[in-house]
Amino acid sequence: MIQQPAFYTMGGSSAQVAVAIALTFLGAAVVLAALLRRRRNRAVAAHSHSQHVSELTRLLLRTQYDYPRPTLADLVQSSRHGGLTIRLHVAGTPQELPDPVDLAGMRIIQEALTNTLKHGTPNATVVLSYEPDRVTLTVDNGMKAKTHASRGPHEGLATMRRRASKIGGSVWAGPYEGGWRVHAELPFRG
Repeated sequence: MIQQPAFYTMGGSSAQVAVAIALTFLGAAVVLAALLRRRRNRAVAAHSHSQHVSELTRLLLRTQYDYPRPTLADLVQSSRHGGLTIRLHVAGTPQELPDPVDLAGMRIIQEALTNTLKHGTPNATVVLSYEPDRVTLTVDNGMKAKTHASRGPHEGLATMRRRASKIGGSVWAGPYEGGWRVHAELPFRG
């Protein structure tokens, strides 16, 4: 008589053993798949995080230096497209300004022209005065019939002052000869 292995002598138990082995392999496959999925999710999350950090870094650098920086001509042109008539006067010899001074000046002029479009008459005069150790910016515009007190909060003015003070400059704004004037002095070393 041929002896059968113990595996077969258990009768119906062989099917149970086979199922147990299959379930063990299936469980191992599920665990392995879960680990691989977790690793892939971590890689996706790490890549996503890396992209977010890169984007934030790019935005912070652009905010700080704002390249490509708009030129004064770009600001004047975009303001003209907005319905504003601008007279531009340049005093002194134009010179290349340090990046922080240039950016602050561009943003102050941009804010002043934006406020002119929002609150003033459709005419403005921009005067740039280049001096040996500073640049002076003046933006004049007429005021609508409202008084300056009814113009609402002055967040733009606070922003202009903050920009100027970061580089040791100053901004004054207020009523001037029946209109509104923004005057900024931005120092730099020659």
